[in-house]
Amino acid sequence: MKETKQKKSLNALAVHTMLLIMIISLIVPAVASENQEKYGILVIAHGSPSEDWCSPVRDAVAEVDLPYPVELGFLEFVPNETINFAVERLDDAGVTKIIAIPLFISSHSSHIQEIEYVVGLRDTLPMTAEDVVVEGMKMERTVAPKGNQYAISYVSLEADTGDSMQATGHPGDEEEEELVPIDTDADIILTASMDDHWLVAGIIADRTAELSENPEDETLVLVAHGTGEEDNFAGWVNSTESLANQARLKLTYWSDPAIGIAGTQAAFIHHNETLHPEFTLRPIVENATGPVVVSLMVSEGYFTGTKIPKLLENLTYAYDSSALTPHPNVAEWIEISAAKESTDLALQIYDEGELLDITLDDIAEAHGHICPCVASAFKASLTAFEAWDKIPERGNLEIVSSHPSDGHTETFEYILDSSEDVTVNLPEGTDILNLTEDNYCYSFVEISTGDMVVVSVKDGFFPDGFFEMREKCKTKVATPDEKSAFKLAKKELKEKFLYLPAEEVFEVEYIRGESSTELTAEIIPAISMTVTTTGVDFGKVGTGMTSGNQVITVVNTGASTAKLSAMILDDSNGFYNESLRLNGLNIGGFSGMVPADTSDFWYEYEVVTNLVVPGWAGGIYDGTIFFVAQSE
Repeated sequence: MKETKQKKSLNALAVHTMLLIMIISLIVPAVASENQEKYGILVIAHGSPSEDWCSPVRDAVAEVDLPYPVELGFLEFVPNETINFAVERLDDAGVTKIIAIPLFISSHSSHIQEIEYVVGLRDTLPMTAEDVVVEGMKMERTVAPKGNQYAISYVSLEADTGDSMQATGHPGDEEEEELVPIDTDADIILTASMDDHWLVAGIIADRTAELSENPEDETLVLVAHGTGEEDNFAGWVNSTESLANQARLKLTYWSDPAIGIAGTQAAFIHHNETLHPEFTLRPIVENATGPVVVSLMVSEGYFTGTKIPKLLENLTYAYDSSALTPHPNVAEWIEISAAKESTDLALQIYDEGELLDITLDDIAEAHGHICPCVASAFKASLTAFEAWDKIPERGNLEIVSSHPSDGHTETFEYILDSSEDVTVNLPEGTDILNLTEDNYCYSFVEISTGDMVVVSVKDGFFPDGFFEMREKCKTKVATPDEKSAFKLAKKELKEKFLYLPAEEVFEVEYIRGESSTELTAEIIPAISMTVTTTGVDFGKVGTGMTSGNQVITVVNTGASTAKLSAMILDDSNGFYNESLRLNGLNIGGFSGMVPADTSDFWYEYEVVTNLVVPGWAGGIYDGTIFFVAQSE
């Protein structure tokens, strides 16, 4: 096993190396404080006069698995299951904070303003009037003041009828459906709608895969309801196009077998066709190659079963009228949306008797951002600390990590306020470029007792091919699509680390220490190299010329002879890959055997370095060379 202690300083110009040092370490975690809030989850759906539309929505909410009461309320059309009734049930359950989750396709909608009014987050509403279709009937939907509140009313636009239709869906009703603000002492948090969340993209990918037959000759046409409200339409376009592209990337890189859809397009049923003709459904499908039409609707109903087929009458396309429900991702999206607001991402640790609260925001400020490595390290620490029956103490805790990234090391160092108490031990066969799931394993050890909590990511947590894709991106050989797919996967992993229940992410093993004699040893590993040259400046060199020699000093600090090779990273325009010479050889041909000096474990090996400048070059070139040491 190669065991490394992390080095952070990487010179901006030229030389990186792997520092391989072994230290025997122990570690410990901390106990999170009890969250005093009692949460309730309010899922808000639009509603429909059709039971066939409402039923799958109820089923999706019933599948939600959260440690809080969960209630569903409809904005309109379902008078016995309103938002107000749902909040009353949450109040009866004694909740103190309600997380309201709008099960809507887009946050860019006047319906969201109506929800804000009903849940008490705004006092007034703009008067709105829009043409809509309710179960096949063309209607004008109006939201207008009524007394001290607001009401929704519908008027039929069908020729010669003159009927009014109330929100219950029955023409001729005498009463309008009022928008009544809820009456509750609970605090309200309103989350975003589904928008372009990766879980929604997963549903789109699944629907597309079910319809696809010849993906290389097919176009995914993602069709959404849209809006005629110009101020909101751009939001619909952005999220719908994002979902279509995410689905394409998922199918190409993260599905088995891979499904390489040729292209994607977004289309809308409702929009200003004069201003935005490029988003009109029929011409898009008519001109697309092998159109695979997938609807971006919450539930199946008039639009999926009648409207879309009618708009595409006499065209050839693949379609099955499916909506987002039923699909398990809908319940998972509700769970993650709730977890983002209810998860206490803070841990406690003593520092010389003072109890400290360390939050994820503290780590983000120190590291600069929250990446998957920071998310994994922090959530693993929180998980380990919760396994103790007491709050751990700085100076009595060590962390051994199997991951060499700065995100991991800086997170652990911030928690412990120490670099000496954080050690990186790499599993056999892994390094900073070649990682596996085995690198996501962390040991937290209490020094005084030897008690240890080992936290490791569960098998199968990472998508197949993730680490190969990571290596491509890190070595700058990934295509733009591969970079986008990797970025998407990292976004998903970060949310899963932070907001999935810990038992779905980690395996946790608690190992109790026993009274024993403490042993300490510093073992010199077989392979350990460092580079003492921090930068190489070749100065001014003409095209077609050879630069003067520079020397890079590589030091073998290990116990065995090592084979040295190199690769170029961060190479603008491939200049160094072509021009750099190491001991007279190009990068691909360079290697050297570096002996070991077991008297003091320090043997200096000089690599003579110069440039043979190609005729096409010109300007200033920065680059990074990465040396790799292997056993002989």
